[in-house]
Amino acid sequence: MQFQFSVEELQGIVQPSHINGVFQGKITQISNLREAKSGSLSFLSNPKYSRDVAHCEASVLLLPENFDHTPKENQVIFFCKNPSIALAKICQYIEKLNADPIRSEIHPTAMIHPTATLGKDVSIGAYVVVEEGVRIGEKTVIDSGTFIGKYSSIGQHCKIWPNVSLMSFSQIGNRVTLHSGVVIGSDGFGFVAVDEFHQKIPQVGNVVLEDFVEIGANTTIDRARFASTIIGQGTKIDNLVQIGHNVKIGKNCIIVAQVGIAGSTIIGDRVTIGGQVGIAGHLHIADGTQICAQSGVTKNTEPNVTLLGSPATPYRDAVRQFAALTELPKILKKFTKFIKNRPADFREKP
Repeated sequence: MQFQFSVEELQGIVQPSHINGVFQGKITQISNLREAKSGSLSFLSNPKYSRDVAHCEASVLLLPENFDHTPKENQVIFFCKNPSIALAKICQYIEKLNADPIRSEIHPTAMIHPTATLGKDVSIGAYVVVEEGVRIGEKTVIDSGTFIGKYSSIGQHCKIWPNVSLMSFSQIGNRVTLHSGVVIGSDGFGFVAVDEFHQKIPQVGNVVLEDFVEIGANTTIDRARFASTIIGQGTKIDNLVQIGHNVKIGKNCIIVAQVGIAGSTIIGDRVTIGGQVGIAGHLHIADGTQICAQSGVTKNTEPNVTLLGSPATPYRDAVRQFAALTELPKILKKFTKFIKNRPADFREKP
């Protein structure tokens, strides 16, 4: 995205606690600390990169309030309470500058059922299909190639990116974002063995996404066998996540890419789930749980614990187990040497 800011303009966006240094030019790009050059903005959010600040050539640096650093010539430092949030404000501003203006228009190739209800200033792109009884709130934007099944509802100020599939009876709250390839309300994976044949169990529920939810590209959320699969307010889900039928996810959770959550599991509020985590079905993941990447969760969890490994165990226990595993080759070598050199009295008799 293209942009150009003066130091004064950036100061107005970020509103840092205080600044130090002088730079008269324009900022035209954002770079990491090691790659930044004159005309770049960079930032420090992770302490492990602190050593890179001394060598950074960025013209504007976003640093924590208590960070001790003197600016170079032609360099300005914004001391911020949270550099990551400061950068987010700048990125939001850039996104608005580069965004296409929202036009309340319906593309002529869109197929909209006569019984569908569209709010004020709704925008619908090319080849969108809106089926019977659908309700769409004001100022919602639906991009090309999206399918919206019958009797679904979408709230106000939502953004539906291209090629999203929203199956029948789905309920989407306000200010929800669905990225390309998302499938909401796909058929739940339910079968029962009958005479060694897998008999399909009809999935007659739906999916409910509450306000301020964001779903990443190519994520799928299955409709419930009965009642609803629910994603709570403010929860953010990354790309390529699979959520099974009748799962209930609480408020303000973070779920990273390639997570799989089996059916009927209940996840509390403020839960963080790392990449490639697998969670078995019919579990309860308590409020505040943090699950490290590639863990496998097979049991209910206690509130505010951090889990690691497969099967997932409390973080400190898992680290000790991993450390012990690294010693096994040495232990085996010593044991083998002991067996070979043991006294004759201890040797096996023929």
